[in-house]
Amino acid sequence: MRRVLLHLGLHKTGTTAAQSFLFENRSLIWPQHALVLPYRTRKTGLSEAATRYSVYGTPGALSDFRDQMRHFLNSLEFGQKRGLVLSEENFSGLRPSRNVAVGYEAAPELASCLVGLIRDRFADEEVHITLYYSLRQRGSWLRSLWAHDLQRSRLIQDFETFRARLEPVPSPQIAAEAVRDRLPSVSVRTEWLEDLQGLRYGLGNTFAEFLDLPPEKAAELVGPTRSNPRLPEDVLQQMLEMNRSALDDAALIDQKAALVQRVQNDLIGTR
Repeated sequence: MRRVLLHLGLHKTGTTAAQSFLFENRSLIWPQHALVLPYRTRKTGLSEAATRYSVYGTPGALSDFRDQMRHFLNSLEFGQKRGLVLSEENFSGLRPSRNVAVGYEAAPELASCLVGLIRDRFADEEVHITLYYSLRQRGSWLRSLWAHDLQRSRLIQDFETFRARLEPVPSPQIAAEAVRDRLPSVSVRTEWLEDLQGLRYGLGNTFAEFLDLPPEKAAELVGPTRSNPRLPEDVLQQMLEMNRSALDDAALIDQKAALVQRVQNDLIGTR
């Protein structure tokens, strides 16, 4: 039986750490599963095709994603028994803070499209597909989105204004439930970031369980080495002031990067 795990986000729910776990343990994963991470989905344009559909919602945009994804799946070598592990948060759509009017409305259709393509790829074979969504409590999720946009764009809204703007956007939990309703015959697994953080492999724990390696191989698994640490409140306020300043874009990018580097150096120094 082919086993497939599709980790489809959601954004700002620990996906960087989850993908770090998969990358760090790729040599243990590849013998049993093809491994697809954002480096490949973004290099090939698949991520952009998915987010384009989430923005425009047209049959043509969905068809483009379907065609590109079918071609990509056909290019993978599965052999006689290999399954698939894929992690790409943009396969649930564009980050909600960039797509407030729509949020994750496209997630169920994108998930359905992926499931159909995988069943086609393994036609006449037994295949078990699990859709996996990592979740986060709404308050900390919104704050993480705000911090991300402060750092990566020229966002000038304070958190309260930002939160009010995203009020219409459903929480990650509601988005995952919409996928479960759309695909009742598929296993949809959800885990809370807050619960995973205390486990042995942190955000990689769900993948470690899915891999179900023999004990001697499981002992070789390592935890994630990368994550997006929460920036202190005073640093976020400094970024907000920078975004509101008269700095040109190039200088703004440089100053924010230097600020983040100082914070990271301080964190390393306190370990």
